[in-house]
Amino acid sequence: MKKAVSIFATLLVTTAFAQSAFIVNLDNKFGLISQNGEEILAPKYDNIENFDIYKKGWAKVELNGLYGFIDANGKTVVEPTYDAVHNFDVYNKGWALIVKGGKFGFIDESGKEIVMPVYDKVGNFGEFKDNWILVESKEKKGFIDKTGVTVVAAKYHEINKFDLVRKKWAMVKDQNGKMGFIDSFGKEIIPVIYDNIESFKDRGTKLTYNN
Repeated sequence: MKKAVSIFATLLVTTAFAQSAFIVNLDNKFGLISQNGEEILAPKYDNIENFDIYKKGWAKVELNGLYGFIDANGKTVVEPTYDAVHNFDVYNKGWALIVKGGKFGFIDESGKEIVMPVYDKVGNFGEFKDNWILVESKEKKGFIDKTGVTVVAAKYHEINKFDLVRKKWAMVKDQNGKMGFIDSFGKEIIPVIYDNIESFKDRGTKLTYNN
């Protein structure tokens, strides 16, 4: 690392963090120096936000309108490739929502892309099932779980709540209005080929589901 003392006259010290380093600005580019004046990260980013806002020891950085993260050593932990990076722990503990090319996904607390940004919409865990979140791509719906695994491929036009007709089952429809059911493991337990489905419930009261 080279000494940064010689350029202090043109450096604007903006923020100290952990009493060990400073965010600096040189010619409208941001970098890091240590408290001893050592250059930790050459000024190259369009902005470096304060450390510890999104995750302890991390700072969000901006480069050419895209966002990522660095750590206190100046190491890139998330490449600045995203249109937006949101707060951790909002959707799932250790996850942060990312946006790239208008598509949604998630990174985990190590910076890994746990869910690739391929979805047009994401819901919230617990809306349909505790450990599942509804995702939508090209107007087709499915589910991922809290490990980022796809448990139901995004292929249904409509997915109803579980337990409405039968416990641990949810009715699904395709783009033509055909009906079927998935179970709580994500398996298509009744194929999506029917125009209507009838069930008996509440001591023989017949419920009919029609298009």
